[in-house]
Amino acid sequence: MWLLIFAVVAIMWFFHLSRTKLRVGTRPPRLVGDGTYAVEIVGKNNYLTSFEKICGRRTADCINRKTEAHLTFEDDNVFDNQAVRVSITGYTVGYLPLAVARDFRRAVIGVGLGRATVFECSAHIRGGWDAELGKQGNYGVWLDLPASGAM
Repeated sequence: MWLLIFAVVAIMWFFHLSRTKLRVGTRPPRLVGDGTYAVEIVGKNNYLTSFEKICGRRTADCINRKTEAHLTFEDDNVFDNQAVRVSITGYTVGYLPLAVARDFRRAVIGVGLGRATVFECSAHIRGGWDAELGKQGNYGVWLDLPASGAM
């Protein structure tokens, strides 16, 4: 029985690795911007549970945390086959805006990284406060990506 469970878990892990196209022990290409964190991601409100897992319970203070994000091509996304998913510590937190995702994909191909499907960059999480009378601030995530011409 344990052998069967182990086999199923191993197959699921292999499937996960094959989807992300990263080999164990390798890091995705690192993208470095100019420090302005100019790209705000979209769809954040669909991933509030992810933010709670990343940031902890809401408090009266605003979250203001710099961290790392992974950007993953989602060619099989049913809403947009050019989507670029953004995750932090393994949790999906949103997506690149439509036009940014397309520009990002073109830039990646233009600099010879066309085979990569996962990338890493700096991210800044802000917001998520919880005030009196049930008022809560939305979470926001801004990415520090190079300008498309600088990639």
